[in-house]
Amino acid sequence: MGGHQQIGPPQRPAGGASILSRHFLGGGGQRATLPQTLGMSTNRKTIALKALQGTDRPDRKTLPVPSNTKTRPEPVFDFTKEELVYYNNLVDHLEEYNLLHKVDSLGLSVLAKNIAILKWCADNIKGVGDVVQTFDNGTSNISGMYTAYTKAEAAFRGLMSKWGLSPTDREKIAGMLLDTTEDDYETFKSQ
Repeated sequence: MGGHQQIGPPQRPAGGASILSRHFLGGGGQRATLPQTLGMSTNRKTIALKALQGTDRPDRKTLPVPSNTKTRPEPVFDFTKEELVYYNNLVDHLEEYNLLHKVDSLGLSVLAKNIAILKWCADNIKGVGDVVQTFDNGTSNISGMYTAYTKAEAAFRGLMSKWGLSPTDREKIAGMLLDTTEDDYETFKSQ
């Protein structure tokens, strides 16, 4: 205990690595990335694979609790009358399948606002001049209106499948809700 207390950054020994890096990295001062030091893996086992291998932990499974909420979720954003119609139509659609939860109000609000932006842009695009803008020096570019339209359309396409707005997605939802037959794979997993 007769040593002195060092003040300031750690001194580098002759090998070039700091005392701390040699302590935590096992000497030599090698550089290591986070997964090497912590032993993390980016490839995690799926629930099905764990069940198949017998390594699943049933005590860790959290099952969703179905709830039939009598109150409709309120939109998160301030909507115009037209946007509120889109929102209410989406809520009605999900209530038909009993899939609506209170936390869905944010996602539905985003989708309803996106639909309104998509419609507004589409209504303002009347011809080629609204899609391509030509400048005085002869160069041309895609207009901002068309760019906004394509971005809103891409966002809508991404969100519509999550909410069952395409015929294929509605069929999948209806199939999941109506399918009460025993599945061989699910039976095997539960053994």
